[in-house]
Amino acid sequence: MSQMNFNDEQMKKLMKNASKKTGVDLNKMKTAADNGNLDDFIGKNLSPEASKKVKSILSDKSSAEKLLSTPEARELLKKLMKD
Repeated sequence: MSQMNFNDEQMKKLMKNASKKTGVDLNKMKTAADNGNLDDFIGKNLSPEASKKVKSILSDKSSAEKLLSTPEARELLKKLMKD
């Protein structure tokens, strides 16, 4: 499976656009993940249904890879990378 690699500028752009579209501050989400508080952040910032889905996907590496390899995920990433 091919892996998507982004340089720092592309990642910043992706996070900025994703944050605008979702209403979730992805920098705060990254900080929460880095500090081991991702579960708390997800619980406080997403609906219970979305929270459950995200936790399920994040807990299973193969599910996360499978999701990110779908054409829909790739298209979403392309859209988020645009200004």
